[in-house]
Amino acid sequence: MEVPGPASFLQEKQKIKEIANVEEDRNPVLQPRDPKVSIVAKSSNREDEPINVRETQSAAHLRNKISRRWGIFPPSKITLTRLFHAMEDDHLLSDYYVCEGAEVNVVVHVSPR
Repeated sequence: MEVPGPASFLQEKQKIKEIANVEEDRNPVLQPRDPKVSIVAKSSNREDEPINVRETQSAAHLRNKISRRWGIFPPSKITLTRLFHAMEDDHLLSDYYVCEGAEVNVVVHVSPR
C-alpha cells in the first residue's frame, strides 16, 4: 500500500478502507489494540445486563464471568453457544465472531435431585 508522503492518519484509514474493504470503526490504525466490547448473555429464562469483554479473551473466561454473575457453580455446568456452535474453552471470543452487541446463548445443565 502506498500513501503519498506525509499522509495523515485519515488518509491512511481511507486507503485501507479502499484496499481491504475494512469499515473505519474496525480499522486498526486508530483503534485500541484490544478494545472492550459489550455483549449480552441469554438463556431460555434469563437475559443479563451487558457484559464487558475483550475479543481476545477465551470462551472459558466468559463462562467463568457468567458463572460468578449468575451464581452458578461450578462453571462446568454452563455451556456457551454462539451462532449455533458450542464455544470451546481454549478458543478466543473472536473465533466465534463475538463483537459489540453480540448475543451469547447460555445453557445451564442442572443435575436431578
